[in-house]
Amino acid sequence: MTDLTLAVTEILDRRDDYLTAEEYYEGTAEEVFTTAAIKRALRKTVNRFRLNFAATPVDTVNNRLEIASVSAVSEEAGSYLDRVWASNELTLEVGEIHKNTLIYGDAYLIVWPMDDVLQVYYNSPLTTVVLYDEENPRLKRVAAKVWEITNEGGKTRTRVNLYYADRVEKYISLNERLPLTPKDADFVPFVDETTDSNGVMYHNLGEIPVFHFRTERPKGKPEHLAAYGAQDMINKLVVMQMASADYHGFPQRYALAAEGSSESADFGGDEKAGFSNNPGEMAILNGIKEVGQFKAAEPSTFLEPFKAYIRSMASTTSTPLHYFEPTGNVPSGEALRTAEAPLVKKVRTRQLSFGATWREVFSFILRDGGFNEDVQVHWKPVETFDTKEAMEIARIKRQIGVPEAQVFAEMGYDAALIEQWEADKNSTATQPGNDIPGDTESHDLQPDTSGLPDNPNDKAA
Repeated sequence: MTDLTLAVTEILDRRDDYLTAEEYYEGTAEEVFTTAAIKRALRKTVNRFRLNFAATPVDTVNNRLEIASVSAVSEEAGSYLDRVWASNELTLEVGEIHKNTLIYGDAYLIVWPMDDVLQVYYNSPLTTVVLYDEENPRLKRVAAKVWEITNEGGKTRTRVNLYYADRVEKYISLNERLPLTPKDADFVPFVDETTDSNGVMYHNLGEIPVFHFRTERPKGKPEHLAAYGAQDMINKLVVMQMASADYHGFPQRYALAAEGSSESADFGGDEKAGFSNNPGEMAILNGIKEVGQFKAAEPSTFLEPFKAYIRSMASTTSTPLHYFEPTGNVPSGEALRTAEAPLVKKVRTRQLSFGATWREVFSFILRDGGFNEDVQVHWKPVETFDTKEAMEIARIKRQIGVPEAQVFAEMGYDAALIEQWEADKNSTATQPGNDIPGDTESHDLQPDTSGLPDNPNDKAA
């Protein structure tokens, strides 16, 4: 296969899995029925009663994936990164990229010069893919983007862009619908003002400008993949309980006719209206031997398994149970850290994966701007600490020799603010009269919190 057919086939093959992941996150996944009769009986209520817990594993991890700062070696390079960050509104874009990567397992970022301004924008895995070298699975061989357009005649066509290190190849489909197994013959070069006659646009970026965010390698998995089964069970319990609730308020009743009187039995003579049992009325049952009502299912029949399935989802997704029951007993102190240990480990793993890709992105941006230097991505702390604990840990780190700037960075303070504190401290230290003769000891970190912003990780124990 050529790169064209490989890329298009790969995107089409993965699309159903990505759509399923999206449905479970949005709470629109269809309920699984054991029989067609039950599906018909509940078709009017199945989409109304939704308790979507499958989104919790995604949101819980995403809420802790916050970039504190991105730093370059030189001040000029840092200023250039700041301009690109601001012009592309990456403060908002970063959160969306992290969330979508967790939902689908994969997400893509394209960096492209446009009108002398570097554009950085998210691309969905429903339309984009990166193919890697067979021998070296870390080496990008080609990236592709596939999307539909409507031409001047109102016809739908499929556009394909193949991204290489030195060029972009553009194609368009001949027909409205692609076959299940696309071939090169289904496409022709797409020629516009940016390409030559073969649909090729050359560039001098030096590498493929498409960057792959993923939860795992080589292919990502949805963060809530293990929650699918438990969510299906919860959906079924909720829908069945809501159907049963009608029978608690309006029970099904029955009447047993006396022996030999089935033809003459009636309910008070009003055959058109049928049996009436309103308050204050007298029911006359001619020829009826016995009456009763069917007992509806007890709520505990649904609620006990419901709680068990939530606990199962928490266990299989490494998400602390108190995130599914926010009004319950939330642990504190050491118990909280023990409960959140699996979550913290998972978030750190995502930081490693996402951070490596962000480093690629920002290094590429700097090279495009003429800066050949390294980039560091600093994350906000993952663990939950209250103010007293955070300050005590910071003090101990300073005692064992961790630089003050690093301690502040780990506490979640902004890099620019830390630099300003360092500058102020150095300025004060160089002023006459501030030197303390003979004082060579290192001092513990005891910041005057009255002049500092609130700790971003404050949490009541």
